[in-house]
Amino acid sequence: MKNKQAKIVTTIFAMMMVGSAINLARATEAKDEEVNELLLFSQAKISLQEAITAAEQKTGGKAMEAELNDESAAVQFEVEIVKNGKVHEVIVDGKTGKVLKISLEDDAKEGAENGKE
Repeated sequence: MKNKQAKIVTTIFAMMMVGSAINLARATEAKDEEVNELLLFSQAKISLQEAITAAEQKTGGKAMEAELNDESAAVQFEVEIVKNGKVHEVIVDGKTGKVLKISLEDDAKEGAENGKE
């Protein structure tokens, strides 16, 4: 009986240690992503507000959301603009303030991000 209890306690302890290791790995990964974003952001020559202004002026719409574009190796801002009832994604160069790309927000992508697919 004691041997069986010892095995159960050992198994539970091992499971807790594996869970802790997984959580630590996730925390480290999140911290690495944050550090990378901060490094990228520090390279920007324009502010987030200036990126929003550039996107609004180029499209004639109104900003709904703006953030650092973490999918790019270069410093870029991603600004979501609403115009005529549609959401446009505007990519602004973080060094020059130039609008690099304007596209309609992808409804399929939006559904996947919100868990609706």
